Amino acid sequence: MAPDPYAARCTAALEDALAAVPFYRRWRERDPGPARPLAERMAAMPVLSRMDLRAHVPHGFVRSGLSTHDGFATGEIEIVTTSGTTADRAAVVWHQPWWDRSLREAARVHPALEAVYGGPHREAVLTSPMCTGNLCHVGELPMAERTLGNLLFLNQELDPARWDAASVRRMADELGAFRPDVIEADPAYLAVLGRACLGSGTPLHQPACISLTYEFPSRLHVREIRRAFPGVPVVSSYGSTETGYVFTECEAGLLHQNTASCHVELQPVRAGRESGRLGRILVTTLGNPWFGLLRFDVGDLARLHAGAPCRCGRTDGLTVESIEGRVRDLTFDTRGVAVTVRQLDDAMATADGLLGYRIEQSGPRRYLARYVAEDGAGRTLGEALPPLLRGVYGADAEVAVRREPALAPEQSGKFRLALTTFAWDVEELFE
Repeated sequence: MAPDPYAARCTAALEDALAAVPFYRRWRERDPGPARPLAERMAAMPVLSRMDLRAHVPHGFVRSGLSTHDGFATGEIEIVTTSGTTADRAAVVWHQPWWDRSLREAARVHPALEAVYGGPHREAVLTSPMCTGNLCHVGELPMAERTLGNLLFLNQELDPARWDAASVRRMADELGAFRPDVIEADPAYLAVLGRACLGSGTPLHQPACISLTYEFPSRLHVREIRRAFPGVPVVSSYGSTETGYVFTECEAGLLHQNTASCHVELQPVRAGRESGRLGRILVTTLGNPWFGLLRFDVGDLARLHAGAPCRCGRTDGLTVESIEGRVRDLTFDTRGVAVTVRQLDDAMATADGLLGYRIEQSGPRRYLARYVAEDGAGRTLGEALPPLLRGVYGADAEVAVRREPALAPEQSGKFRLALTTFAWDVEELFE
């Protein structure tokens, strides 16, 4: 039987890291050796955290023989800091050519993305300025100063609730003038822009496709986006600053691993603590000469696809049914079973008139639903949400509701849909 090129690349990444990357020298003794299967060798390695990155970047993760001094001096690499709260932030040794390759390979999963990213294109980016590395939120910058080559950065506010009519019109006008082939967007931000333009009758440029990234794509937000961009393919893309592009949605609606630039493991949630095939995403990067990661905990969950092969015909790597949200955004039903953001969002999306929400769990049976409603739907939602949430968390769940004029994003600019206000052991949850 011919050797598997993907398995060979993964094995080479593991062995090279253990032999030549300073941080992983301490991991060598855990390796059961080249005679053992790759999955066993990988599983024997510890999980890499953002705390490890904060403590050891840059020198700990740069391969021996490469000079960070020379790399920084020539511009081949730079240091990029990820967005997020203090606990989530990490520095990354950024190598742009590897990132660009990762994007191109991931785009091949969906025909609409491949048609755009396979050649020259214009791209508009709509997200929190904290997620793009630019400083658009510091005062008003003209369009020319927010345009970098083929990229236009639209947003100048940390919170889209602060967009006034002039801001919405300005972004719509810039889209019309720039005419991007693709809009890469945080779904929460694009939903607000789309709803505002529909409400005011402001025309919106219709790109060839929309790529949703940066945070969890709530069904509420995707619904608003499809209304504002009828007929435009809306594709979910999943990855991180540290690991590049990891999963991309295909035309059949499943998400496929980008085997060209990463290896993925799903560390299962313990039996009895979830509803099946749910795991924590651990990523090993492939082919990045400057920043190789082994089993990096991205902080998110995915649900493995266990049915028939995907209708799109792709069989390489893992296929997942859904990205289920962040581990730290898990809540728990009254029996202690984990409820993912995806499971919660599927239920909340059935509530008529709901524009936004955040569920806060303060105890084993206590839940507070903060919600934003369409005009005229507040009272109806206030009555509908408690039984809806008892269907998610259990008949004995104690549910309170509170209508809000708006819900603010976190410091990172991302919107948190669920949280617990009590501590729980993350590591205890996983096998």
